Amino acid sequence: MKRRAFIAAAGAGAAAAGTRHAVAQTIPGQPFNPLNQQFFPQLSIAVNVTLSGALGKYGQEVVKGVQAAVDEQNRFNAQISHVWGWRALDDRNDPGLAGSNANVAQADSTVIAIVGNLTAPMTLAALSHYANTGFAVIVPTVTADAVTNRGYHNVYRLPARDSQSGRLFAGAALEGKRGVPTIAVAFDGDYGYDVARGFVTAAQASHHASDVLLFPADKTDPAEAARTVLDRSPGYVFLAGKTAELGPVAEAMRLAGYTGEFGAADGFYNTDTITTYAKTLDGAYVASSMPPLDRIPSAAQLVTDFQREVTQITTFSAYGYAAAQLIISASQRGFAATRSALLTELQRGGTFTALIGQFDFNVSGDPLIPNIYLYTIGSDGFKYARPAIRTGFVL
Repeated sequence: MKRRAFIAAAGAGAAAAGTRHAVAQTIPGQPFNPLNQQFFPQLSIAVNVTLSGALGKYGQEVVKGVQAAVDEQNRFNAQISHVWGWRALDDRNDPGLAGSNANVAQADSTVIAIVGNLTAPMTLAALSHYANTGFAVIVPTVTADAVTNRGYHNVYRLPARDSQSGRLFAGAALEGKRGVPTIAVAFDGDYGYDVARGFVTAAQASHHASDVLLFPADKTDPAEAARTVLDRSPGYVFLAGKTAELGPVAEAMRLAGYTGEFGAADGFYNTDTITTYAKTLDGAYVASSMPPLDRIPSAAQLVTDFQREVTQITTFSAYGYAAAQLIISASQRGFAATRSALLTELQRGGTFTALIGQFDFNVSGDPLIPNIYLYTIGSDGFKYARPAIRTGFVL
């Protein structure tokens, strides 16, 4: 799977904006009965992602995650005053629809928060609309720095932003490699430069000679790029981008005689890396926002229940699940049943525990203590190595 401005890793996918989905709403021990709505009114989460076209399967995974979290809440947690629903809105990878879907959600009085969007361009196009309609928005997959640089105080992002991810990777991957010269390689475009810049900043702070090489994506020959990198005589090369773009450069570097180490950003955390470049990148660290769920004791039962619904948990479905958990938790914590009350509760702060981690947010809406997870690349797949920041959440 290739990275397209969102983190790497189907529900009843709606094909058009505003499609309404059936909601699993139950009172523990009883089958769902619409008449119970008079006692347990519904609160809903809108999911504004791409559900059609080439990116649709990834958006559908986000929806699956939200649906699973809603089902978990309704089935296994005692109802106090509300049942939860979800509503999928297809932005069709169109900036105009991404924004106008906020108005569709606003017209539904049950919707109190939004999960969205799937890609950086769609998220950026929708931010002002979310603010104008008074919604708290949980960004489940987009890592672009620009999302939280706009100054909106209703936006909460789950994964580490690109520049933070680069800094975290350097701090972990360069541990014990004192004085090794490093180069971060990136292509221009929607993803790469901010990750590379973060890596170089952290490498230089730990006394490594380090620099960014930025190549034009549309006219770069891998062999020529490899020679340019090797002219700098690096001992460690960080591939800050996507497998399809930088994998050929890494391969060309090996063919040209490079014997140093590689590291790779989360644009390489996909099956293409293993099937095509496992030999070239054997033993290299690759970053991912996705923690190893089997090493999180507090998530064991949630993972079991989640797998019953989705069969295979992906990065997209896991982050969709966590986004819904965050909204439900904030609503329950502050007895918030309106959009404004939920947003106030999120702005109040505090720690929220979700499937994939524990979250506090800074004033910009980024995780107060962001983290990434390092895996090693091998012919048999990715093997978990360590977190960038060691906590008790992951064993």
